[in-house]
Amino acid sequence: MSAALILLAAGGASILTFVCGRFLSQRDWLADKPGPRSSHEKATPRTGGIAVMTAFFIAASGVSRLDPATLKFIALTAGAFALGLADDVRPLPAAVKLLGQMLIASLFVIVLGSVSVVPAPFVGEVTLGIFAPALTVFWIVAFMNAYNFMDGANGLAATAAIFALSALGVAAAGGGEAAWAGQSIILAAAIFGFLPLNFPKARLFLGDGGSQAIGFAAAALGALVAKSEAGSALFLPTVFMPFLFDVAFTLLHRSARRQKLAEAHNEHLYQLLIRLGASHTTVTSIYLALIALATLAAIFGAALPASAQFITPVALLAAFAAPAIIIFNKAKAAGLLTPRALPAKPQARPFARAAE
Repeated sequence: MSAALILLAAGGASILTFVCGRFLSQRDWLADKPGPRSSHEKATPRTGGIAVMTAFFIAASGVSRLDPATLKFIALTAGAFALGLADDVRPLPAAVKLLGQMLIASLFVIVLGSVSVVPAPFVGEVTLGIFAPALTVFWIVAFMNAYNFMDGANGLAATAAIFALSALGVAAAGGGEAAWAGQSIILAAAIFGFLPLNFPKARLFLGDGGSQAIGFAAAALGALVAKSEAGSALFLPTVFMPFLFDVAFTLLHRSARRQKLAEAHNEHLYQLLIRLGASHTTVTSIYLALIALATLAAIFGAALPASAQFITPVALLAAFAAPAIIIFNKAKAAGLLTPRALPAKPQARPFARAAE
């Protein structure tokens, strides 16, 4: 697959996304109406994912040259898109949605394989053996949900994906994996065409269709590049560490306050920043800068011996901890956090009747 063909397909995908997205932004299909947890003020269509994925499917299929592995990846991404779009049309129960994500991730492992070797601290590369399929499924499902959770501010999810997928594409190309490099670059370009409609003012949202498909595609491409030995299994998780940290930190503080983890909320760090007065543009710029920093760390980490590659994600986690605690404490002082849930009181037992 030539670089010129990839760039031509990427340019076409970007233009097609913008044209389709502009059309969809002028329709009120699947409009997302503002609610108590929303950070937008007027009803906005959630059909951006339709524009992005339509452009991606057309462009990616055009350069696949009927390669079986590439076509399987595109088909699985279409499945993730269909799952998300179904949730946009009629919200699915959390259990059904999770089951669908697990099914798609399991199909990925069955038809494209799993990541079998990972870098371990102080040890080097270790073989996952029988645990490889389950851990690959866990990674894909976890990232699909993490990316979806972070799609709540104008341009935030889109800019991060553009940057991360571009970096992954370069890494894949450097490792001789032209097919996965092409898929990464084309998807990044398709999302780029959506960006003017979502940032700085949002006329269109990705919706679950877009966030589920992009989340799956990014996680799957990261696994495919790692599986082909063109890159480290830690590369994409390190690039997306600002997102993964936000989700993990939010789960921890909500769990500590006895909140229902599956319940919708607006207590992610980026949401707290917005509620504390930061603009969407400011928050997106902060996270994009963090993604850029994490990408440099991932590149540096990939050059280290396998036994030392854990240093970069651990260093990022340590660097993010202090600012996260500051934001949390400010939000707590401002009364933006749901109060700690009290344990349920035991019901009083009725007096036992006296024996006759």
